[in-house]
Amino acid sequence: MKRNKNWLYLIIILTTFSISCATKKNVRPELLSGPGWTTIDNNLHLIEGPPPGKDAPMAFRVYRSGVPSKETFAKWCSEYKIKRVIDLAGTADKNERAFQKQGICPDIEIIYSEKQTPEQPLSSEFLKFFDAQIEKARKDNVGILLRCTSGSHRAGRLSAYYQMKYQGLTPDEAIAVMDYNGVMMPLYDPILQPQVRALYDYIKNQPCSQKKEFCVRQ
Repeated sequence: MKRNKNWLYLIIILTTFSISCATKKNVRPELLSGPGWTTIDNNLHLIEGPPPGKDAPMAFRVYRSGVPSKETFAKWCSEYKIKRVIDLAGTADKNERAFQKQGICPDIEIIYSEKQTPEQPLSSEFLKFFDAQIEKARKDNVGILLRCTSGSHRAGRLSAYYQMKYQGLTPDEAIAVMDYNGVMMPLYDPILQPQVRALYDYIKNQPCSQKKEFCVRQ
C-alpha cells in the first residue's frame, strides 16, 4: 500500500512538472529574470515599485517574503522601506513583534497575522480586505509586504492574485512567477495552480472554472 502511495506521489509530481514546463512557454522571459527562490533576505522579492535602498525615498512598493530573521527584519525598515506587513502564517508574535520589543523597526505595522493554509482557498472577505490595504498603501505612498513561512505557497498565491489584478498577468504568467520564486512547488502545484486560475475568474467576475474545492470561498 505504501509503495502504491509513493508511486502516486511521483506521478503527481511528474505530471505537475510537465504542466509547469508547458505553462512557461506562454510566459514573457522578463517575468522570470530574477534570482528565483533564494535564501537571501529570506526569499524577499519586490513585486511592485521603484528599487529600494538606504537612500531611496519612501514609495509605494509591494513585496513577498518568507518569515524574516532578525537581520532581515532590520532591513525591512532601513533598506526596503516597508511600513505594513500582512502575515499569512500567523507567527508575527514570535517574529516581527518579538524583534520590535528589542527596538528593531518599531514603526512597522502588522496589519494582519492569521494562519492561512495552502489547501484552503482564499475567501472573498480576505481579498476585499487585501485590496483595501493595497489601495491604502498606494494612497499613503508606503511599502507593504506579504509573507508566509518560506515565501513560496501562501505568499506566492496572494502575489499571483496581486499580479493578475494589478499588473495584468495571465494565469499562466502568475503561476510561472509563483513557481519560479517558490520552493518545493511540484508538491503544492496540484492545489495552488487551480486556485490561481480560480482567483483569475474571481478578478474577472466570472463563474469559477475550477473544481469547487479550489474556488474562492464566499
